[in-house]
Amino acid sequence: MSDASDDSRLVTVHLASSEFEAQAVAAILRDREIEVAVFGTAIQAFGFDGVGSRLLGGVPVQVRACDLERAKSALRANKFLADSVDWDAVDVGEEDEGAKRLGRVGCLNTFGRVMVQTGMVTALVIVGLSLATWIVRCSS
Repeated sequence: MSDASDDSRLVTVHLASSEFEAQAVAAILRDREIEVAVFGTAIQAFGFDGVGSRLLGGVPVQVRACDLERAKSALRANKFLADSVDWDAVDVGEEDEGAKRLGRVGCLNTFGRVMVQTGMVTALVIVGLSLATWIVRCSS
């Protein structure tokens, strides 16, 4: 077990609400040459992306304990810089139709989310009923 005073242990510098946010924060820290670990992929591997990552508290962005203050300072400095940018004046080029389509929330996107959630609930119910049946059979 690692000692609480161990400077190489990982500590959470930020809990992001999405994988995108976590990777953006990680990019800021890497730009300042701070080693960073993002655990969004691990959360997704267990099927907890999206709603699940919020239930778990977010996507953790971690740095070594010895880099924590430097990381916080880098994030504070970046917030100041980001707030000073007039994003309406930034030329992002032509609007990508494919990206616009992905951003739309239509009936098919909503239907797909409902079907996935319904499938997950159904699977949990089936597992629960199977477990209850097994317990009843074993106890008699």
